[in-house]
Amino acid sequence: MEIARPHAPTIRDIIRRYYTVWGMYSFAGGFLFGVYPIFLHSRGLNQFQINSVLATYFLVLFLTDVPTGAFADLLGRRKSFVLGAFLRVSAFLLYFVAHHYYVFIIAESIDGIGTTFGNGAIDAWGVDALDDAGYDGLKDRLFSRISQLSTIGFMGSAMIGAYVADVNIAWPWILGAGGYVIAGTVGAFLMHDERVRTTTVRVADIPRRIAENVGGGIREGLGAHTVLMLSIANAITVAAWAPYWVSWPVMFNESLAVGVWIIGWIYCGLSLARLIGAEVSARLAVDESQRPARVSMLIIAASAMLFLAGLFGGRPGVSLAMLFIMNLFTGAMMPLVQSWFNEQLESGNRATLLSFNSTFQTMGGAVGLLVAGRIADTAGIPFEWQIAGLISVCAAPVYWATRRRESEAVALVGTAK
Repeated sequence: MEIARPHAPTIRDIIRRYYTVWGMYSFAGGFLFGVYPIFLHSRGLNQFQINSVLATYFLVLFLTDVPTGAFADLLGRRKSFVLGAFLRVSAFLLYFVAHHYYVFIIAESIDGIGTTFGNGAIDAWGVDALDDAGYDGLKDRLFSRISQLSTIGFMGSAMIGAYVADVNIAWPWILGAGGYVIAGTVGAFLMHDERVRTTTVRVADIPRRIAENVGGGIREGLGAHTVLMLSIANAITVAAWAPYWVSWPVMFNESLAVGVWIIGWIYCGLSLARLIGAEVSARLAVDESQRPARVSMLIIAASAMLFLAGLFGGRPGVSLAMLFIMNLFTGAMMPLVQSWFNEQLESGNRATLLSFNSTFQTMGGAVGLLVAGRIADTAGIPFEWQIAGLISVCAAPVYWATRRRESEAVALVGTAK
Protein backbone atom coordinates (compact mmCIF):
# COMPACT_ATOMS: atom_id res chain seq x y z
CA MET A 1 0.00 0.00 0.00
CA GLU A 2 1.31 3.42 -0.93
CA ILE A 3 1.56 5.76 2.03
CA ALA A 4 0.38 9.30 1.29
CA ARG A 5 2.82 12.03 2.13
CA PRO A 6 1.69 14.83 4.44
CA HIS A 7 0.00 17.71 2.65
CA ALA A 8 2.35 20.47 3.80
CA PRO A 9 5.64 18.95 2.52
CA THR A 10 3.93 17.90 -0.70
CA ILE A 11 2.60 21.40 -1.26
CA ARG A 12 6.00 22.96 -0.58
CA ASP A 13 7.63 20.48 -2.94
CA ILE A 14 5.12 21.22 -5.70
CA ILE A 15 5.57 24.98 -5.28
CA ARG A 16 9.36 24.61 -5.50
CA ARG A 17 9.04 22.53 -8.65
CA TYR A 18 6.43 24.92 -10.07
CA TYR A 19 8.76 27.89 -9.55
CA THR A 20 11.74 25.98 -10.94
CA VAL A 21 9.99 25.00 -14.17
CA TRP A 22 8.68 28.53 -14.73
CA GLY A 23 12.07 30.02 -13.89
CA MET A 24 13.94 27.83 -16.38
CA TYR A 25 11.29 28.37 -19.05
CA SER A 26 11.36 32.15 -18.60
CA PHE A 27 15.15 32.31 -18.62
CA ALA A 28 15.24 30.37 -21.91
CA GLY A 29 12.85 32.79 -23.57
CA GLY A 30 14.64 36.01 -22.67
CA PHE A 31 17.79 35.75 -24.80
CA LEU A 32 15.97 37.31 -27.75
CA PHE A 33 14.22 40.10 -25.85
CA GLY A 34 15.36 43.35 -27.36
CA VAL A 35 17.67 41.91 -30.03
CA TYR A 36 14.86 40.08 -31.88
CA PRO A 37 13.81 43.00 -34.14
CA ILE A 38 17.45 44.02 -34.64
CA PHE A 39 18.21 40.49 -35.89
CA LEU A 40 15.31 40.58 -38.35
CA HIS A 41 16.42 44.03 -39.51
CA SER A 42 19.95 42.71 -40.05
CA ARG A 43 18.52 39.93 -42.22
CA GLY A 44 16.97 42.48 -44.58
CA LEU A 45 13.43 42.90 -43.25
CA ASN A 46 11.86 46.35 -43.16
CA GLN A 47 9.69 47.49 -40.24
CA PHE A 48 6.45 46.38 -41.87
CA GLN A 49 7.85 42.88 -42.41
CA ILE A 50 9.20 42.73 -38.85
CA ASN A 51 5.81 43.77 -37.49
CA SER A 52 3.99 41.27 -39.72
CA VAL A 53 6.16 38.45 -38.37
CA LEU A 54 5.07 39.36 -34.84
CA ALA A 55 1.45 39.73 -36.04
CA THR A 56 1.70 36.13 -37.27
CA TYR A 57 2.67 35.12 -33.73
CA PHE A 58 -0.43 36.89 -32.35
CA LEU A 59 -2.72 35.11 -34.80
CA VAL A 60 -1.14 31.69 -34.23
CA LEU A 61 -1.52 32.04 -30.46
CA PHE A 62 -5.21 32.82 -30.94
CA LEU A 63 -5.92 30.02 -33.42
CA THR A 64 -4.00 27.30 -31.59
CA ASP A 65 -5.22 28.01 -28.05
CA VAL A 66 -8.09 25.50 -28.22
CA PRO A 67 -6.32 22.78 -30.28
CA THR A 68 -3.25 22.73 -28.05
CA GLY A 69 -5.47 22.64 -24.97
CA ALA A 70 -7.30 19.66 -26.41
CA PHE A 71 -4.05 17.86 -27.22
CA ALA A 72 -2.77 18.66 -23.72
CA ASP A 73 -5.79 16.83 -22.32
CA LEU A 74 -4.95 13.85 -24.50
CA LEU A 75 -1.17 13.87 -24.00
CA GLY A 76 -0.99 15.09 -20.41
CA ARG A 77 0.53 18.29 -19.07
CA ARG A 78 4.12 17.08 -18.88
CA LYS A 79 4.17 15.65 -22.42
CA SER A 80 2.49 18.80 -23.71
CA PHE A 81 5.17 20.97 -22.08
CA VAL A 82 8.02 18.85 -23.45
CA LEU A 83 6.45 18.97 -26.93
CA GLY A 84 6.12 22.76 -26.65
CA ALA A 85 9.78 23.09 -25.66
CA PHE A 86 10.80 20.86 -28.60
CA LEU A 87 8.78 23.01 -31.03
CA ARG A 88 10.37 26.18 -29.71
CA VAL A 89 13.85 24.65 -30.06
CA SER A 90 12.99 23.80 -33.67
CA ALA A 91 11.70 27.33 -34.32
CA PHE A 92 14.81 28.95 -32.82
CA LEU A 93 17.14 26.77 -34.90
CA LEU A 94 15.16 27.61 -38.04
CA TYR A 95 15.44 31.31 -37.16
CA PHE A 96 19.19 30.90 -36.79
CA VAL A 97 19.63 29.70 -40.40
CA ALA A 98 16.81 31.73 -42.00
CA HIS A 99 17.46 34.61 -44.39
CA HIS A 100 14.08 34.93 -46.13
CA TYR A 101 10.93 36.70 -44.97
CA TYR A 102 8.62 33.73 -45.53
CA VAL A 103 10.95 31.39 -43.64
CA PHE A 104 10.69 33.75 -40.67
CA ILE A 105 6.89 33.55 -40.94
CA ILE A 106 7.12 29.74 -40.77
CA ALA A 107 9.53 29.84 -37.83
CA GLU A 108 7.30 32.31 -35.95
CA SER A 109 4.27 30.08 -36.54
CA ILE A 110 6.11 27.08 -35.09
CA ASP A 111 7.20 29.16 -32.11
CA GLY A 112 3.61 30.33 -31.55
CA ILE A 113 2.34 26.75 -31.47
CA GLY A 114 5.14 25.78 -29.12
CA THR A 115 4.26 28.70 -26.85
CA THR A 116 0.63 27.62 -26.49
CA PHE A 117 1.69 24.04 -25.72
CA GLY A 118 4.21 25.18 -23.10
CA ASN A 119 2.72 28.14 -21.24
CA GLY A 120 -0.69 26.68 -20.46
CA ALA A 121 0.70 23.27 -19.55
CA ILE A 122 2.86 24.65 -16.71
CA ASP A 123 -0.01 26.46 -14.99
CA ALA A 124 -2.50 23.65 -15.63
CA TRP A 125 -0.11 21.12 -14.08
CA GLY A 126 0.82 23.35 -11.16
CA VAL A 127 -2.75 24.33 -10.25
CA ASP A 128 -4.03 20.76 -10.56
CA ALA A 129 -1.14 19.37 -8.51
CA LEU A 130 -1.62 21.95 -5.74
CA ASP A 131 -5.38 21.34 -5.60
CA ASP A 132 -4.87 17.58 -5.43
CA ALA A 133 -2.31 18.04 -2.65
CA GLY A 134 -4.82 19.97 -0.55
CA TYR A 135 -3.81 23.58 -1.22
CA ASP A 136 -6.92 25.52 -0.24
CA GLY A 137 -5.77 29.16 -0.21
CA LEU A 138 -5.91 31.85 -2.87
CA LYS A 139 -3.27 31.44 -5.55
CA ASP A 140 -2.87 35.18 -6.25
CA ARG A 141 0.38 35.29 -4.26
CA LEU A 142 1.76 32.32 -6.22
CA PHE A 143 0.98 33.93 -9.57
CA SER A 144 2.47 37.21 -8.37
CA ARG A 145 5.69 35.45 -7.41
CA ILE A 146 5.76 33.63 -10.75
CA SER A 147 5.34 36.95 -12.56
CA GLN A 148 8.24 38.45 -10.60
CA LEU A 149 10.37 35.34 -11.16
CA SER A 150 9.63 35.41 -14.89
CA THR A 151 10.57 39.08 -15.15
CA ILE A 152 13.86 38.49 -13.35
CA GLY A 153 14.58 35.51 -15.62
CA PHE A 154 13.82 37.57 -18.71
CA MET A 155 16.06 40.40 -17.53
CA GLY A 156 18.99 38.10 -16.80
CA SER A 157 18.92 36.25 -20.12
CA ALA A 158 18.16 39.46 -22.05
CA MET A 159 21.40 40.95 -20.76
CA ILE A 160 23.36 37.84 -21.77
CA GLY A 161 21.66 37.75 -25.17
CA ALA A 162 22.44 41.41 -25.85
CA TYR A 163 26.15 41.02 -25.10
CA VAL A 164 26.35 37.81 -27.17
CA ALA A 165 24.52 39.55 -30.02
CA ASP A 166 27.22 42.22 -29.98
CA VAL A 167 29.60 39.46 -31.14
CA ASN A 168 27.17 37.73 -33.52
CA ILE A 169 23.56 38.85 -33.89
CA ALA A 170 22.37 35.28 -34.61
CA TRP A 171 23.94 33.51 -31.62
CA PRO A 172 21.16 34.40 -29.12
CA TRP A 173 18.92 32.01 -31.07
CA ILE A 174 21.35 29.18 -30.28
CA LEU A 175 21.35 30.22 -26.62
CA GLY A 176 17.54 30.23 -26.60
CA ALA A 177 17.36 26.82 -28.26
CA GLY A 178 19.77 25.43 -25.66
CA GLY A 179 17.73 27.07 -22.91
CA TYR A 180 14.55 25.36 -24.08
CA VAL A 181 16.34 22.01 -24.27
CA ILE A 182 17.27 22.44 -20.61
CA ALA A 183 13.79 23.73 -19.67
CA GLY A 184 12.10 20.80 -21.43
CA THR A 185 14.40 18.34 -19.67
CA VAL A 186 13.78 19.96 -16.27
CA GLY A 187 10.03 19.89 -16.90
CA ALA A 188 10.12 16.23 -17.88
CA PHE A 189 11.72 15.39 -14.51
CA LEU A 190 9.80 17.76 -12.24
CA MET A 191 6.25 17.83 -13.65
CA HIS A 192 5.06 14.61 -12.03
CA ASP A 193 2.11 14.19 -9.61
CA GLU A 194 -0.08 14.77 -12.65
CA ARG A 195 -3.83 14.36 -12.40
CA VAL A 196 -5.25 11.56 -14.56
CA ARG A 197 -7.03 13.15 -17.50
CA THR A 198 -10.47 11.78 -18.33
CA THR A 199 -11.57 14.34 -20.94
CA THR A 200 -10.87 13.36 -24.53
CA VAL A 201 -11.43 15.40 -27.66
CA ARG A 202 -11.38 13.92 -31.12
CA VAL A 203 -9.09 15.66 -33.59
CA ALA A 204 -12.01 16.01 -36.01
CA ASP A 205 -13.90 18.03 -33.40
CA ILE A 206 -11.19 20.66 -32.97
CA PRO A 207 -12.45 23.07 -35.69
CA ARG A 208 -15.90 22.95 -34.13
CA ARG A 209 -14.40 23.60 -30.70
CA ILE A 210 -12.57 26.67 -32.04
CA ALA A 211 -15.79 28.05 -33.54
CA GLU A 212 -17.70 27.36 -30.31
CA ASN A 213 -15.00 28.99 -28.20
CA VAL A 214 -14.94 32.16 -30.30
CA GLY A 215 -18.70 32.27 -30.86
CA GLY A 216 -19.53 31.66 -27.21
CA GLY A 217 -17.07 34.30 -26.09
CA ILE A 218 -18.52 36.89 -28.47
CA ARG A 219 -22.11 36.21 -27.35
CA GLU A 220 -21.21 36.38 -23.67
CA GLY A 221 -18.99 39.44 -24.09
CA LEU A 222 -21.53 41.48 -26.04
CA GLY A 223 -24.02 40.88 -23.25
CA ALA A 224 -21.66 42.02 -20.48
CA HIS A 225 -21.21 45.79 -20.79
CA THR A 226 -18.16 46.19 -18.55
CA VAL A 227 -16.37 43.25 -20.17
CA LEU A 228 -17.14 44.67 -23.62
CA MET A 229 -15.84 48.12 -22.74
CA LEU A 230 -12.68 46.79 -21.08
CA SER A 231 -12.03 44.53 -24.07
CA ILE A 232 -12.40 47.46 -26.47
CA ALA A 233 -10.01 49.53 -24.36
CA ASN A 234 -7.54 46.62 -24.24
CA ALA A 235 -7.71 46.26 -28.03
CA ILE A 236 -6.93 49.97 -28.45
CA THR A 237 -3.91 49.89 -26.13
CA VAL A 238 -2.48 46.67 -27.60
CA ALA A 239 -2.94 48.02 -31.14
CA ALA A 240 -1.06 51.19 -30.16
CA TRP A 241 1.66 49.70 -27.97
CA ALA A 242 2.54 46.38 -29.65
CA PRO A 243 4.39 48.19 -32.49
CA TYR A 244 6.36 50.23 -29.93
CA TRP A 245 7.45 47.02 -28.19
CA VAL A 246 9.01 45.71 -31.39
CA SER A 247 10.43 49.00 -32.72
CA TRP A 248 12.27 50.59 -29.79
CA PRO A 249 15.30 48.22 -30.02
CA VAL A 250 15.84 49.13 -33.68
CA MET A 251 15.38 52.81 -32.90
CA PHE A 252 17.91 52.99 -30.05
CA ASN A 253 20.39 50.58 -31.62
CA GLU A 254 20.67 52.89 -34.62
CA SER A 255 20.50 56.22 -32.78
CA LEU A 256 22.93 55.38 -29.96
CA ALA A 257 25.28 53.35 -32.20
CA VAL A 258 27.36 51.97 -29.32
CA GLY A 259 26.67 48.27 -29.82
CA VAL A 260 23.80 45.84 -29.33
CA TRP A 261 24.78 45.36 -25.68
CA ILE A 262 23.08 48.66 -24.82
CA ILE A 263 19.70 47.15 -25.74
CA GLY A 264 20.00 44.66 -22.88
CA TRP A 265 20.51 47.48 -20.40
CA ILE A 266 17.61 49.47 -21.84
CA TYR A 267 15.34 46.42 -21.68
CA CYS A 268 16.24 45.86 -18.02
CA GLY A 269 15.65 49.55 -17.27
CA LEU A 270 12.20 49.55 -18.86
CA SER A 271 11.33 46.27 -17.11
CA LEU A 272 12.46 47.74 -13.79
CA ALA A 273 10.20 50.74 -14.41
CA ARG A 274 7.20 48.42 -14.88
CA LEU A 275 8.07 46.53 -11.70
CA ILE A 276 8.28 49.80 -9.75
CA GLY A 277 4.97 50.96 -11.18
CA ALA A 278 3.27 47.67 -10.28
CA GLU A 279 4.67 47.81 -6.74
CA VAL A 280 3.48 51.38 -6.21
CA SER A 281 0.05 50.47 -7.56
CA ALA A 282 -0.17 47.50 -5.18
CA ARG A 283 0.66 49.68 -2.18
CA LEU A 284 -1.88 52.41 -2.95
CA ALA A 285 -5.39 51.61 -1.78
CA VAL A 286 -7.95 52.23 -4.50
CA ASP A 287 -11.68 52.45 -3.91
CA GLU A 288 -13.60 50.46 -6.53
CA SER A 289 -15.48 53.55 -7.66
CA GLN A 290 -12.20 55.43 -8.20
CA ARG A 291 -10.53 52.75 -10.29
CA PRO A 292 -11.92 53.85 -13.72
CA ALA A 293 -10.73 57.42 -13.10
CA ARG A 294 -7.27 56.25 -12.01
CA VAL A 295 -6.89 53.93 -14.99
CA SER A 296 -8.02 56.73 -17.32
CA MET A 297 -5.43 59.11 -15.87
CA LEU A 298 -2.69 56.48 -16.14
CA ILE A 299 -3.49 55.72 -19.78
CA ILE A 300 -3.50 59.44 -20.61
CA ALA A 301 -0.13 59.90 -18.88
CA ALA A 302 1.40 56.84 -20.59
CA SER A 303 0.09 57.96 -23.98
CA ALA A 304 1.55 61.44 -23.46
CA MET A 305 4.95 59.95 -22.64
CA LEU A 306 4.91 57.76 -25.76
CA PHE A 307 3.96 60.79 -27.88
CA LEU A 308 6.81 62.82 -26.35
CA ALA A 309 9.24 59.92 -26.85
CA GLY A 310 8.44 60.09 -30.55
CA LEU A 311 8.51 63.89 -30.62
CA PHE A 312 12.05 63.85 -29.17
CA GLY A 313 13.11 60.89 -31.31
CA GLY A 314 16.15 62.80 -32.53
CA ARG A 315 17.42 63.10 -28.95
CA PRO A 316 17.72 59.48 -27.74
CA GLY A 317 18.48 60.37 -24.12
CA VAL A 318 15.32 62.44 -23.75
CA SER A 319 13.26 59.90 -25.68
CA LEU A 320 14.49 57.08 -23.47
CA ALA A 321 13.62 59.06 -20.32
CA MET A 322 10.06 59.50 -21.65
CA LEU A 323 9.77 55.75 -22.26
CA PHE A 324 11.00 55.00 -18.74
CA ILE A 325 8.27 57.22 -17.30
CA MET A 326 5.75 55.65 -19.67
CA ASN A 327 6.64 52.20 -18.34
CA LEU A 328 6.15 53.43 -14.77
CA PHE A 329 2.59 54.38 -15.71
CA THR A 330 1.87 51.17 -17.65
CA GLY A 331 3.29 49.06 -14.81
CA ALA A 332 0.92 50.79 -12.39
CA MET A 333 -2.03 50.52 -14.78
CA MET A 334 -1.94 46.87 -15.84
CA PRO A 335 -2.63 45.27 -12.42
CA LEU A 336 -5.64 47.58 -12.00
CA VAL A 337 -7.02 46.61 -15.40
CA GLN A 338 -6.40 42.90 -14.81
CA SER A 339 -8.14 42.87 -11.44
CA TRP A 340 -10.98 44.99 -12.82
CA PHE A 341 -11.54 42.57 -15.69
CA ASN A 342 -11.24 39.42 -13.57
CA GLU A 343 -13.83 40.72 -11.12
CA GLN A 344 -16.35 40.56 -13.97
CA LEU A 345 -15.78 36.82 -14.48
CA GLU A 346 -17.62 33.99 -12.80
CA SER A 347 -16.62 30.35 -12.91
CA GLY A 348 -19.38 29.56 -15.39
CA ASN A 349 -18.35 32.16 -17.99
CA ARG A 350 -14.65 32.68 -17.26
CA ALA A 351 -13.35 30.72 -20.25
CA THR A 352 -15.69 32.33 -22.78
CA LEU A 353 -15.11 35.90 -21.56
CA LEU A 354 -11.35 35.40 -21.47
CA SER A 355 -11.63 34.18 -25.06
CA PHE A 356 -13.67 37.29 -25.92
CA ASN A 357 -11.00 39.59 -24.45
CA SER A 358 -8.23 37.58 -26.13
CA THR A 359 -9.98 37.95 -29.49
CA PHE A 360 -10.08 41.74 -29.16
CA GLN A 361 -6.44 42.00 -28.05
CA THR A 362 -5.17 39.61 -30.73
CA MET A 363 -6.98 41.33 -33.55
CA GLY A 364 -6.07 44.77 -32.21
CA GLY A 365 -2.42 43.82 -31.92
CA ALA A 366 -2.26 42.25 -35.38
CA VAL A 367 -3.92 45.21 -37.11
CA GLY A 368 -1.88 47.74 -35.12
CA LEU A 369 1.39 46.02 -36.01
CA LEU A 370 0.65 45.97 -39.74
CA VAL A 371 -0.54 49.59 -39.92
CA ALA A 372 2.27 50.90 -37.70
CA GLY A 373 4.87 48.98 -39.68
CA ARG A 374 3.82 50.76 -42.86
CA ILE A 375 3.86 54.15 -41.09
CA ALA A 376 7.34 53.50 -39.66
CA ASP A 377 8.72 52.58 -43.08
CA THR A 378 7.33 55.71 -44.74
CA ALA A 379 7.60 58.34 -41.99
CA GLY A 380 9.99 56.85 -39.42
CA ILE A 381 9.66 55.16 -36.03
CA PRO A 382 9.45 58.43 -34.00
CA PHE A 383 6.44 59.59 -36.01
CA GLU A 384 4.81 56.18 -35.57
CA TRP A 385 5.20 56.57 -31.78
CA GLN A 386 3.44 59.92 -31.94
CA ILE A 387 0.53 58.32 -33.81
CA ALA A 388 0.52 55.45 -31.30
CA GLY A 389 0.31 57.91 -28.40
CA LEU A 390 -2.70 59.60 -30.01
CA ILE A 391 -4.38 56.23 -30.59
CA SER A 392 -3.82 54.83 -27.09
CA VAL A 393 -5.25 57.93 -25.42
CA CYS A 394 -8.57 57.00 -27.06
CA ALA A 395 -8.86 54.18 -24.50
CA ALA A 396 -9.31 56.73 -21.68
CA PRO A 397 -12.91 57.76 -22.59
CA VAL A 398 -13.79 54.08 -22.92
CA TYR A 399 -12.69 53.46 -19.33
CA TRP A 400 -14.56 56.60 -18.26
CA ALA A 401 -17.74 55.43 -19.99
CA THR A 402 -17.46 52.17 -18.08
CA ARG A 403 -17.36 54.15 -14.85
CA ARG A 404 -20.59 55.95 -15.74
CA ARG A 405 -22.44 52.71 -16.53
CA GLU A 406 -21.19 51.04 -13.32
CA SER A 407 -22.31 54.07 -11.27
CA GLU A 408 -25.78 53.84 -12.82
CA ALA A 409 -25.94 50.12 -11.98
CA VAL A 410 -24.99 50.80 -8.35
CA ALA A 411 -27.67 53.51 -8.16
CA LEU A 412 -30.30 51.13 -9.50
CA VAL A 413 -29.35 48.50 -6.94
CA GLY A 414 -29.57 51.10 -4.17
CA THR A 415 -33.02 52.18 -5.34
CA ALA A 416 -34.25 48.60 -5.48
CA LYS A 417 -33.19 48.09 -1.89
